[in-house]
Amino acid sequence: MSFLTIEHLEKSFGPNKVVKDFNLNVEKGEFVSLLGPSGCGKTTVLRMVAGFEQPSSGRIGIDGQDVVRLRPNQRSIGMVFQAYALFPNLTVAQNVGFGLKVKGTPRNVIDARVAEMLSLIGLADLGSRYPFQLSGGQQQRVALARALAPSPQVLLLDEPLSALDAKIRLSLRNEIRAIQRKLGITTIFVTHDQEEALSMSDRVVVMHQGIADQVGTPFDIYNKPATRFVAGFVGTLNTLEADVLDPKTGHVRLPGGEARLGRPLPAGRITLAARPEMITLGAAGRDTSLAGHITEVDFLGSVIRIRADLGGQSLAFDTFNISHVSPPKVGEKVTLGLNAADLLVIGD
Repeated sequence: MSFLTIEHLEKSFGPNKVVKDFNLNVEKGEFVSLLGPSGCGKTTVLRMVAGFEQPSSGRIGIDGQDVVRLRPNQRSIGMVFQAYALFPNLTVAQNVGFGLKVKGTPRNVIDARVAEMLSLIGLADLGSRYPFQLSGGQQQRVALARALAPSPQVLLLDEPLSALDAKIRLSLRNEIRAIQRKLGITTIFVTHDQEEALSMSDRVVVMHQGIADQVGTPFDIYNKPATRFVAGFVGTLNTLEADVLDPKTGHVRLPGGEARLGRPLPAGRITLAARPEMITLGAAGRDTSLAGHITEVDFLGSVIRIRADLGGQSLAFDTFNISHVSPPKVGEKVTLGLNAADLLVIGD
C-alpha cells in the first residue's frame, strides 16, 4: 500500500472546478513533483494535502489514515512556502524550533533538534541571527529546517525556489534533494519549472486544466509524452505535419523529404514531433534526411540553437559550440538528419 494516497480528489470554487478527479499514489520516501503552468491546479492539490483547503470530494490518506477531516496541525505535514514565511521577530533558531515549541516539546529536546537541523542545512553558526540578516537562499534553508524539525511524515514544497536567482536555485535544489534522500521523507514538490521537476524527481505529475495529464519518471515524461500538451509543455518540441503514404509500413511524406517509421499509422494527415537534440546538421548515420534552409542561428554558449525552414514548416535543432567550427549562416541550404524511430506521433 502506498504511503500517501490521493483518490478522486476534486475542488471547486463556486462554478469553477479547478481540480478534477485527481489520483496519485506516492511511496514512502519518494520525491514527486507536480508540474504545470499557472492555474493548472497544482498548488490547490498541495493545499488540500496540507489541510489549508477542504476538498469538494475525494480522499487523502497518509500511512493508511484518511486525513481529509483533520486540521493541518493534526496531519504530520511539513510545509515550505514560496515566500519563506519566517517570523521576522524570531531568531533563526527560534524559527526552526517554533513547531516543536507549539507541541510542548521540552527545551533540551528543542535545542538539540534545532542544532541538528541547522547543521543539516549548513547554517550552524547563524542561529542567533534574524531573518532580515540572511540572504534569500539562507532564508529558504531556514524555512526548510523549520518544516523538518518536527519530523513530519510528508514534506510539501510550494515553488520554494521561484524567488531566488538562477545560481542559488541550482545550488539549493541540489541541497533539498540531498537532504530529502538523507532523511528518506516522502515529498511533494510544486513547480512550473520543468528543469527543476525533471532533475529532482523520482516521478513527475504533469497537470493541465485541473487534471493529471501524465504521471511518470522524468525519462518517460520527456521521451514518451502521452498527450499533445505534455509533449509541448515539457522541453522544446518540433511538430511537423506529414502525409501518410502507406499506413501499414508507416511511410510518410514530411516537408523536405520522406520517412519510414516502420510501424502502422492512421491514414491521412498526421502530426509528428521530434526533440531538437534528435536532429543533426547533415544526415550521416541517420536513416532520414530533410532538405531546407537556415532561418535563424542563436548562440547559447555551449549550445547553438538553429532553426531551418522546410518547405514552409520550421524545425529547430541544436549543435555543440566547437570553437574551430563555424555554424551555418542564415539563408544557407542544408540537409538535416534524424532517425525515423525518434519521431513521435502526437495525438490529443
